[in-house]
Amino acid sequence: IKSNSANAFSTDQGIVFFTTGLIAQLTSEAQLAYILAHEISHYTEKHVVETFDWTTSNYRQDDRIERLSQYSKEKEFEADKLGVKLFHDAGYSADEIFATFDVLMYSYLPFDEIEFPTTYFSNENIFIPQTLFPTKKYEIKAVEDYDDELSTHPNIKKRKEAVEKEIGGLSDWGTTSNYLGAERFEYVRSIARFESVRSDILNAQYGDALYSIFILEKDYPNSMYLKRLKAHVWMNLMLYKTENKSSRTINKTTDLEGESAALHFFLKKLNKDGLTTIALRQVYQLHIQNPDDEEINAVYTKFVTDLASTDNFKIENFSKKKFEDAAAEYIKAKSDTLKVEIKDTVSSQKKSKYDKIKTKKNADNPANFDSTKYYLYGLTDILADSSFMQLFTAKKAIHLEEKEAFEAYNALSRQEQKVINKQEKATEFNLGLNEIIVVEPMVYSYKRGQVNNVKSEKLEKDFSEAIESSAERVGVKTYPIDSRTLETKGTQGYNERCILISLLNQLAEDDEVTVFPVDYQLLKTIRNDYGTSKVMFSLVEHQYSPNINVASALSSLIIYPILLIYLPVGILSGNNTEMNVLILDLENGEIEDGISYYFKDSPKRLQLGAHMYDIFTKLKTNPAN
Repeated sequence: IKSNSANAFSTDQGIVFFTTGLIAQLTSEAQLAYILAHEISHYTEKHVVETFDWTTSNYRQDDRIERLSQYSKEKEFEADKLGVKLFHDAGYSADEIFATFDVLMYSYLPFDEIEFPTTYFSNENIFIPQTLFPTKKYEIKAVEDYDDELSTHPNIKKRKEAVEKEIGGLSDWGTTSNYLGAERFEYVRSIARFESVRSDILNAQYGDALYSIFILEKDYPNSMYLKRLKAHVWMNLMLYKTENKSSRTINKTTDLEGESAALHFFLKKLNKDGLTTIALRQVYQLHIQNPDDEEINAVYTKFVTDLASTDNFKIENFSKKKFEDAAAEYIKAKSDTLKVEIKDTVSSQKKSKYDKIKTKKNADNPANFDSTKYYLYGLTDILADSSFMQLFTAKKAIHLEEKEAFEAYNALSRQEQKVINKQEKATEFNLGLNEIIVVEPMVYSYKRGQVNNVKSEKLEKDFSEAIESSAERVGVKTYPIDSRTLETKGTQGYNERCILISLLNQLAEDDEVTVFPVDYQLLKTIRNDYGTSKVMFSLVEHQYSPNINVASALSSLIIYPILLIYLPVGILSGNNTEMNVLILDLENGEIEDGISYYFKDSPKRLQLGAHMYDIFTKLKTNPAN
């Protein structure tokens, strides 16, 4: 399972699932073997079935948590005990069992502990103050003997002690850590570690992603995938910082631990201009070094576009001098203070008020040098690049046009705005589409706050058929990517669905920040394979909560003539259905349009089909018409 949560579990069918986050943390094949032995034991002893049976028959929440905690600990000890025997019989080294518990205890930290250098972002074009980095090391807080009273698992100390007894009762232990070879293990682990960077970007954990990239760069300095993901991270960090939401993307100060703390501390200390400058430097450098890479160029273009659309970013405030040169000029000017003061006094008499203000704001003026504003001297080479300036100027002009149009709209009367809104509403969803990729709908039917899986599955089937029949009647070709097409598409179809769902999840992380899609290359492949960039996502939620209480029901029974009318009305009024449809464009990774329907009725196939017929009719209509 693609997840950075280090975990594994077994099902009652005997299937064992591992997360990529767990594999990324391991140091040997044997550790994976012990976890597998542990999960196999859960299956053979039917722990999964017993836990399911118990939890579905106990509804009191407080009592349930307390008793399930104790119940689970018992089973964990049993799985550890049986797992040791399986592990022993396979011929692995007993030492690796204790190492496995260490992995589990520290798995919340990055997959390696490497000191992050304070010079990592510095180069000849930008000076980074050391004050932006912490002066102390952040200790790792995890301990073996933690309080496990409310945990489903015993603490690491208790598990180690129990396992040590089992190990002592077995002889002829093997010495193997990697039956398949260290090279094979490290290859698989590297894949998981690369995947962890992608997962962090999907979840907007950009501080963690940057630290993982830093670690992986040591072994894979020429990896184009890492370079692309690094561009993604800085692009998205800039966007979150612009929206004052960067705290969501890096660790809290209270959560800082280990070597990665220095990077998180640095990112937290950067102000908006500082982060934007460093981010631009990073993306620009990747663009210059990889001029032919389509993805990096796409990130770079979007970065400059969004930068030009940021009113608070004033490119004219940046100096054409490097930090060291500006600092030297400042020192030189200070050493001859009297001459400078006399010169300024004479010249200031000839300057206007506005010239004086501009002089004070001019970063190129030695008298205005401020080492705390190091970032103002970090773009000298970029500002001298005519291709950058042309792109930035062109995007700025477009932004100003859009801004003027928005201000003109706000200046209109309410009635005039209403007319424009009506015209836009009339062309909503008019995309002129003849074909579209349709991702399997998400359908949930609730009763008393719980998902009714049987009804949800039936409703999903009805909705999917309604989508297909409605599209066919309108003349729109659909390419379904769902469970019903897996038999013919196999792994490719499954992966396509996962990639598209990941895009939706990434966009849904924060609807105010339009991030760059992490699976850019894979989305391009899907776009080319199907011949269209438009994708439809849909969600139907049905809630049934009868609007009947005990008093009203008794009243109905007493007043018999009303009974036959009142009860059906009360039952029907409990149905609430909401249907949402989104259209995404894989070309730019953005939401093209969206529409919602709400009705107080249970969803019927014909009713859903009528709404979908309306949607496909609009989608097929050319906006020019």
